[in-house]
Amino acid sequence: MTRDSFIWVYDCKICLWWFSLNRNVALTSLAWGLFFILIGLSLVAMVYGVDVIPHVALGVGIILIGLNITRKGLGMMLSKFSLFIGIVAFALGGAVLLGFTAVPWYAMIIVLIGLFIIAEAAASLRKPKVNQ
Repeated sequence: MTRDSFIWVYDCKICLWWFSLNRNVALTSLAWGLFFILIGLSLVAMVYGVDVIPHVALGVGIILIGLNITRKGLGMMLSKFSLFIGIVAFALGGAVLLGFTAVPWYAMIIVLIGLFIIAEAAASLRKPKVNQ
């Protein structure tokens, strides 16, 4: 690897180097770190009797959707799988927190899968065709 493939931080006489500039790896590592912080805080909250499941689902959804928004903003390809899992987790966690506990979850997941398929089809229709 060359020197340009690392982030160099100069602090007086100390030279530290961090991750390579593979942004996808860095973003994925950031998301995993946030996930473990979320799980750790949830375990602490469980000690005090807080129902953390909907909060964890909402947090996971925010992390995964935020990861894909950041990827898109940096010009990288989205991960359709993590985006879908993020949307499902966000929707389920949000629904429980808003009091929709009587919603049949399997039906909601089927509706979300249908919306995902429609969004994929709409995105492919908007792409300009390349002459081959």
